[in-house]
Amino acid sequence: MRNFRLIWTGAFLSSIGTWIQDVALSWVIHTEFKNPAYLGWRQFASELPLVAFMLLGGVLADRINKKTILMTSQIIQLSLALVLAGLYFTHHLSIWSVVIVGFITGLAQSQSAPTYQAFLTSIVPKDVIPRAVAMNSLQFNLSRSIGPPIAAALLVALGAAWCFVINAISFLAVVAALLLIRIAGQAGPPKAHQGVAHSLKEGLAYVRRAPDIAMIVGLAGALSFFVFPLTTFLPVVADEVLGSGAGGYSMLLSGIGLGAIVGAIGTAHRGRFAFRGRFVLICFSVGPLLAAAAVLCGKQWLATALLFGYGVVQTSGSSTLNGLVQELAPEEMRGRILALFGFTFRGGSPLGALILGYSVTAFGPAFAISATLACMSLLSATLLYRSPRFRGL
Repeated sequence: MRNFRLIWTGAFLSSIGTWIQDVALSWVIHTEFKNPAYLGWRQFASELPLVAFMLLGGVLADRINKKTILMTSQIIQLSLALVLAGLYFTHHLSIWSVVIVGFITGLAQSQSAPTYQAFLTSIVPKDVIPRAVAMNSLQFNLSRSIGPPIAAALLVALGAAWCFVINAISFLAVVAALLLIRIAGQAGPPKAHQGVAHSLKEGLAYVRRAPDIAMIVGLAGALSFFVFPLTTFLPVVADEVLGSGAGGYSMLLSGIGLGAIVGAIGTAHRGRFAFRGRFVLICFSVGPLLAAAAVLCGKQWLATALLFGYGVVQTSGSSTLNGLVQELAPEEMRGRILALFGFTFRGGSPLGALILGYSVTAFGPAFAISATLACMSLLSATLLYRSPRFRGL
């Protein structure tokens, strides 16, 4: 498990840097450009390449050396973080430069995201994949709880540009981990010679023939559309609903992150268990309601507590869903299936964020955000009642 520890540590340090930059950039967009729709545009630009190119990334993950793809992506993202820092230092940062940098970053992530998932599960025994997935979720959510308070402190002490510089440095942790990892043939490129288009069609055809995976993929898309844009608009909630500023925004993100840590630890401890489909649907019914209550409550301490509960429930459901698709995907098509899962798991977010941005402007953040979350809760509750196949997974 040496290889897993190396990539886990590198990804953890890099994720902290990513959260530091994300918090700083979101706050800059909200306070300096003063248009909630711009937050949606930034999210749309960052996530759109994942929708457009992640399926291709899954094909490449099954055909090209995974370490090479991951290394290239880290270097590109490092460079883009430095570009943001330079633009801010020189007072040339505009919403259009943010959108362009976000789009190119999304392009890099569209290739590395499915590759990382396939790489992660290829360096551990199959019987511990659920725990590996949960541990990966744990590192992400640990960073989500640690990164925002650091970002808030750095924003006050040093300014946003240094948050971008620190993110650039953090990518070196993944680069170092990849250089240190040694694999004896297991995670290298497979000996497949069919065309890229044929490979992609084969993966899609497999999912159509596998109703369990198809159901998981569809639910991931709904979660992405209705729930994931929440974090994009937390600066608006903190500033306009709660009146708590950058510190309050950091507390809200940390509340989600701390709850997610608890959820990820619980998932790792449980491992495989019966009726995981039912568990996922219960989580996706309850979690969005907790988040909606946080947006509507009007009190910083209560909102943070409710988002902590949301983090516990939502991460428990998401990690379990991720573990299910990892287990059900055959090794020879894991990259393509995980790419399709990632495509829907993140693909709904850009459109959801864009629509929510204009809804927040038209109807106010409290109503627009809570109504969107309630849609996911209603959908999950309906599936829980009417889908015995999914409940039995």
